[in-house]
Amino acid sequence: MIFQEPSSALNPVLTCGHQISQVLKLHFSDLSKQQIAERTLSMLKKVGISSPETRMKEYPHQLSGGMKQRIMIAMALICQPEILIADEPTTALDVTIQAQILDIIKQLQQQYKTSLLLITHDLGVVSEMADQVLVMYAGKVVESNSAKNIFTEPKHPYTKGLLKSVLGLENF
Repeated sequence: MIFQEPSSALNPVLTCGHQISQVLKLHFSDLSKQQIAERTLSMLKKVGISSPETRMKEYPHQLSGGMKQRIMIAMALICQPEILIADEPTTALDVTIQAQILDIIKQLQQQYKTSLLLITHDLGVVSEMADQVLVMYAGKVVESNSAKNIFTEPKHPYTKGLLKSVLGLENF
């Protein structure tokens, strides 16, 4: 799982490398310390962490928001799960970093053949990332359709209202 706020999800007293390696230790007890370190370093490179050898030894407070989110992605994907749950993974990130994070998630999702359950209010992210969409209102699913059809042929009044609220989306 990739949590919405990495600053809250990461342990401030453990290095980033230690936190990622703990996931491997938990799931693959037969790996040596060297294998764990190599896999951790490799994953940091895959998520676009610059100077990964240095970042492994740093604490979350030493990283930017985008770097912390990359650490969360590395932790979530290091065991190559069948499903990845991402709860607002780009909240509070500027648009450039947001695009980078979404690209990383998409690339690694395809590489590991991982299904993605994306929880978001951002319809731009939905249009970029989703194949299927569930629209929820008051805790209940009110519409389910392909992403294309949600944007071109919304059925439920709430879905129509959501689309009307987005700048540039007319005719709903």
